[in-house]
Amino acid sequence: MQSKKYFFSEFASFDIIILLLFISSSPFHKTFAASPAFELQGLIDQRSDWVQTYGNDSTHLKSDYANLLETDYLSDGNTLKATFWLASNMENASAYNQPFKKISYGMLIDLASLTINTGYNGADYDFYIEIVDGKWSQYLYQLSSTGAYVLIDSKINYSEPFGGPTIGPGYVKLQLDLGSINYPSEYGVLFYTAESFKSNEVRDFTSWVAIPPSTMKILTSPSNITVRQGEQQLIPADIFSTFSNNVTSITFNKGNNNVGPDFNSSGLHVSIQRIQPPLFMVDVSPQTSVGIYTVPFTASLLIQTTVTSTKPIFNDTVSGFIDPEFLVSKKYPTIGYITSPSMNLTITVTLPLNVNDQFKDFWSTYGQPISIIMGGFAGGFASLVFGRVRRT
Repeated sequence: MQSKKYFFSEFASFDIIILLLFISSSPFHKTFAASPAFELQGLIDQRSDWVQTYGNDSTHLKSDYANLLETDYLSDGNTLKATFWLASNMENASAYNQPFKKISYGMLIDLASLTINTGYNGADYDFYIEIVDGKWSQYLYQLSSTGAYVLIDSKINYSEPFGGPTIGPGYVKLQLDLGSINYPSEYGVLFYTAESFKSNEVRDFTSWVAIPPSTMKILTSPSNITVRQGEQQLIPADIFSTFSNNVTSITFNKGNNNVGPDFNSSGLHVSIQRIQPPLFMVDVSPQTSVGIYTVPFTASLLIQTTVTSTKPIFNDTVSGFIDPEFLVSKKYPTIGYITSPSMNLTITVTLPLNVNDQFKDFWSTYGQPISIIMGGFAGGFASLVFGRVRRT
C-alpha cells in the first residue's frame, strides 16, 4: 500500500508540473495580462478652450453639456474608468433631444509601444459615446497613419446607458475595456467632449496624460560627470520619455519648495544654458569639497499631436449627400505635458591637477602629434648633416 501511495503521489506531482508548463506556454496564458493599475487621478480643465473642428458657426454650440471642467480617471488594469465633470447639472437634459444636435464624450489613446505619432497623427484609438435624437451609441475605432480607420466595437441606439457609460447630474462616466486594445503596458490618454449642430462642431480637450506616470531618462555627455576644483564644464544632455523628447522647461529643486533656473551648494553652481536640446553649465569653485554631489531638478516634456474627427462617414446613397463634417473638417492640435517628479545630475568633484598631472594630461593629449613633428624634424636634420659630411 505504501508503494502505491508513493506512486500516485509522484504521478499527481508530475501532472501538476505538466499542467503548469502547459499554462505557461499556452497562448491562452496571455488572457491573464493586464495594463497598469492605478488609483484615482484628477485632471482639471477650466480653460474653456473650445476648438471649432468643422464649420464656422458656433451659435448653437458650446453648451454646458459639452463644457468639460474636470476629469477623474482610474484603472484596475482591465478597465479604464473616467468621469467627465461638466458645467451642466443635467437636471433638464433637453440638449440631448434637439434635432440636428449631437453630443459626444470620448478619449483618444496613444500607445507607447508604437513609434511617436503613429496612428492618425498621434492617436491610435478613439473611444467615445454619442447621443443623437435621444439615442446613445458607443464606438471604438483604431486609427491609421494613412487617415483610415477601422471600427473595433460599437453598440448602437440604446435608450438607457448600459453597464459601461452612465449619465448623471453634471457628469458622464465612461468605461474602456483595455482588452479591446490589447492591454497596453504604457499609454497616453486625452479626454474630450464634442458638440455639433448641423454642419458645425466644437470640441473641448484636456491635456495628454501618461499612464502610468511617464518615467523620464537623462543621458549626458560624458555619462560620468567629473569636474575639478576651480574649473567649469559644459554638459550636453538628452532628456526623454516614451512619448516625447521635446523639453519645454527645466527647474532645479532647492528644497523647501524653492525652485529656480540654477543650483548653488557648497560652491557648486549648476545653471541651464539651453533648454532644447538641454545644455548644463557646471562651475566648481576652488573651495568646493571633493566628493559626489546630487543635483535634483524637474523637467517637463511636450506631447503634441494633430487629429481629425473619426466618426463614420454618412453617405446617402440615394441623394449622394455626404455629411458636411467630411467636406470641411479641420485638423486640430492636441497637446499635453509630462513632468518628471524628480531627476538628478550626479557630479563628482575632484582635486585640481598638480604640475606632474598637468604634464601627463598635456602629453596624453598632445604627445603623439608632438612626437610625429619632432620625429620628422629629427629625420630632416639628420639628412642635412649626413649630406654635408658626404660633400666634405
